[in-house]
Amino acid sequence: MKKPLLIFLMAAAAVAASTAALMACQVPVFRYALERWLADKYQVIVLSAGPLDATSQSSLQRLQTAEAERGANFDVITADVAAIHDERLLEMWKQHQPNGSPLMIVLYPRSAEQVPDRVIEVVEFNSDAIDRLLHSPVRKEVAQRLGSGQTAVWVFVPCGDADKDSLAIRTLEQRLAAGQQKLTVPTAEDLDIDPLRLERNQIPLRIEFSVVTLDRQDPQEGFLLAALTQSEPDLSQTEPQAFPVFGRGRVLYGLVGRGIQQATIDTACTFVAGPCSCQVKNMNPGFDLLLFYNWDDAVAGSMISDALPDESSEPIMLTIPPGR
Repeated sequence: MKKPLLIFLMAAAAVAASTAALMACQVPVFRYALERWLADKYQVIVLSAGPLDATSQSSLQRLQTAEAERGANFDVITADVAAIHDERLLEMWKQHQPNGSPLMIVLYPRSAEQVPDRVIEVVEFNSDAIDRLLHSPVRKEVAQRLGSGQTAVWVFVPCGDADKDSLAIRTLEQRLAAGQQKLTVPTAEDLDIDPLRLERNQIPLRIEFSVVTLDRQDPQEGFLLAALTQSEPDLSQTEPQAFPVFGRGRVLYGLVGRGIQQATIDTACTFVAGPCSCQVKNMNPGFDLLLFYNWDDAVAGSMISDALPDESSEPIMLTIPPGR
């Protein structure tokens, strides 16, 4: 069993065992994540030797506009190699751009601890690289489905072996169909909310799984392919892969080859459809996709969850009565 998946299963078991003690809310994980979990931010570093020329300045403006206006979870950082002391960045500059053209370095969010160096790609900073970063039909479709309230969207990545791919996708679709029939959502009484609030919600609370296939040869999906297949150190590229995505683009873990089986698929589906805990996002080994979607606008007026305590907030100081 892969280490990230083992960590996840252990974490899920711990959460399940301590549900009563943690007072986990009855809102399902996928719905609470959609409403409350902010997507972790990627870092896009534009590295240059001296000031950017007019063409690169125009490209930089495209990135900054996308960051500000399209609901994207990334930060744009510019740096001059003559003014930085980061040895890793300087080494990437030497390795990837000996002719002096600007580089674009894309890093996973800091929360993606399973990727030690966090590097997704190091490419020449040009229009093609920005197009690949900003435009992806698969990422757009995933975001739209999640924003409509789907429980999870599974991104399936074929390996090119027809027999392996056919078995994997068939198993995946069968188990998702079974989960959709078996799993249920809580009632208004369970959630302790007005039934009309649930019945008239613009984003229906439902169990619905779907699959989106990512073509390894599609140039528009090069960035997504790299982000998924490099998210864990030992994901085999000669086997089919499947990634469950929920909330605002949270990838739980990757299933590979024979790992795409009943037990692992059912575990993922049960987890995302189960009751939420405020600690879950930080405990599981997943990471957030880079997506362009205004999640806050999507859920505005459709919230059914109450905010759980922020475990990172400052502790509340209580006065202890003096003893006798």
